[in-house]
Amino acid sequence: MLISVVTPVLNGARTIARTLDSLAAQRGEFEHIVMDAGSKDATESIVRSYMGRYPVQWHSKTDRCLPEGVWNGMQHTRGDILCYINADDQYLPWTLATVRAVFEQYPEVEWITGIPNLYSEDTGVSELSPVIPIYPRNWIRRGWFSTGCMGCLQQESMFWRRSLWERSRPEEILLKYQDAGDYNLWRRFAETADLRTVNAVLAAFTVSSGQLSWVRREKYLKESGLKPDQTTRPRWARTALRLACTLGQGRVLRVPAVDRR
Repeated sequence: MLISVVTPVLNGARTIARTLDSLAAQRGEFEHIVMDAGSKDATESIVRSYMGRYPVQWHSKTDRCLPEGVWNGMQHTRGDILCYINADDQYLPWTLATVRAVFEQYPEVEWITGIPNLYSEDTGVSELSPVIPIYPRNWIRRGWFSTGCMGCLQQESMFWRRSLWERSRPEEILLKYQDAGDYNLWRRFAETADLRTVNAVLAAFTVSSGQLSWVRREKYLKESGLKPDQTTRPRWARTALRLACTLGQGRVLRVPAVDRR
């Protein structure tokens, strides 16, 4: 079962080695497509230095935004399982082996995520979610998993089957939204598939000063249909999420130990 990983990047020389190192540590059959939007720094040479260490490819095509870069990168994929990770985030050594085991063990499952994990670039300290979260499909479809309600879904921990990708018409999302592509893509996926959580950490989202998600926050809120005064999670949302996590633990996908060799 081939897993295809896409990384859209523009001038990512400062951080992309962290992402590449995390892919070089993976085992099993996978491919990594780095989709460069025309970097003027050392991004290309850094990526090329990893060729031969693991199956990574470098492609270049100018785009308007990160979601369009994801779409361009996906055109080069061959995998049964798809995902994308930004050029400053990282996988864990067991990530792709675990993902492969889950999809092989649960043929009815089309879309999975892991336990949320944050990595601080400033301190090097990770912050792990204290609970295994549950994401009800109707809540995703309604747009409740956003900055101002239930909290955002962790993009780099998402993995899905190609069949879900193809029937979801992702180009309608990724070629339209410049900042809230993830948010709207998950809503589209939730129209036809449940998001299932795996009892494992699959990725780490990097938190750093000046990152794009903060710089372009107002545009993200606009594309999400949120107002600036809706960015504080209300008490009812926190309570509802805790209840969903408590009652939904039976839906967590508990996978056996996987061979990391």
